[in-house]
Amino acid sequence: MTLIELLIVIAILGIIAAVIIPNIAGFITSGNIAAANTEVENVKTGALGYFAKYNQWPVDSNNLTGVFVSGVPKAYYTFDTSYGWVMTGTALNVTGWQGIMFTGAVNGTNGMSGHWIASS
Repeated sequence: MTLIELLIVIAILGIIAAVIIPNIAGFITSGNIAAANTEVENVKTGALGYFAKYNQWPVDSNNLTGVFVSGVPKAYYTFDTSYGWVMTGTALNVTGWQGIMFTGAVNGTNGMSGHWIASS
């Protein structure tokens, strides 16, 4: 292999790296959002179990830990105690959840639970 061929190979590898590396951050953020929204769905399912047992909605995710949600959620969630919507979510020093934020929920029977989105 000549020096020119080697330089061409290195240039091609540099171009490929320049295209791939910026996309990796986007893949990591979208993975974190997917994981966080899966957790919200698990917490909502736990809240339904809580409601089925006690006939009232939980105030926050602390009421669900261990019985209705396996493990400890990576965020603290509060609920609309009239309708059970997830109102707020606050990440608890979670590694890798930088760059995402929780959108607030809308109150009421026709409301909706909040969810995690990219912060930028």
